[in-house]
Amino acid sequence: MESDAAQCARSIFGIDPMDDLVSMIGDCIWNSCRGLTDIEVEAKVGLLIDRRTNERIRLPVFTETVVDTKQLGVRFESDMSMDQHRRFNKLLNEVVAYSAKQAPEERVSYRHQKEIDSFYDERDPQTGQMAHLRVTRDANTNQIQPNGVIAKKRIADINVYCPQRPFDYRISINAETPMPAPQDSAEASFVREKDRLSYTHQNINVDLTQVILPNKPKEPVHELEVEIRDSAQLMKLASDSRDSNGAPLQEWTPFDDTILILLNNVRLLIR
Repeated sequence: MESDAAQCARSIFGIDPMDDLVSMIGDCIWNSCRGLTDIEVEAKVGLLIDRRTNERIRLPVFTETVVDTKQLGVRFESDMSMDQHRRFNKLLNEVVAYSAKQAPEERVSYRHQKEIDSFYDERDPQTGQMAHLRVTRDANTNQIQPNGVIAKKRIADINVYCPQRPFDYRISINAETPMPAPQDSAEASFVREKDRLSYTHQNINVDLTQVILPNKPKEPVHELEVEIRDSAQLMKLASDSRDSNGAPLQEWTPFDDTILILLNNVRLLIR
């Protein structure tokens, strides 16, 4: 029996199944970040490296797969070559130029920043516990950037192996708590320089960054990160996607769509 595919139902149940990776990330955000106000959800592009061979892992799978890095003895490295960095820069600049012809809400904006991150171990005046502070300053003026003093705490990571792509990626969920600046007499435990190209499209930031470490000034690290810009809105959407008992609604929601948009950007960048 022939039928018009455009008129076919999504399935015999009339719906699409939920995307497993979107659901996994959504559950992780909700379960780990409920009640938090300052969170960061981003995808880092890099490689999953076998600790024994120091080479990229090879698994008997053919498509994008979430892996347990502890079980496999794997680490994630957020880095790429200078040539790959240049290609991403060229691609993203072309997107900016193309989007300039589109409607304002479709345009991609661009910003170039040079910053210095200094890290301090300070005692939190509210809790009395030691906090690892990151202070971000403008490299030209040495002034602290807006929201430039935070205590960053890792909440969860989801590592995704992409055997058909040149890169893997990691979804990182972090708490970024605003903190008072350390005393002028405080001595930084670590300093790094960042030369960052930021591309903004609607609720997504794509950051292409060259990081210079003090012990390897001639060996910069090249990072590509994709971040959801409005974390407060993300958590509101997360709350709206749950029923009165906190269980996820069995339907596609704007929260799921926000996560999928993050994944779409990463998946298209690493093709």
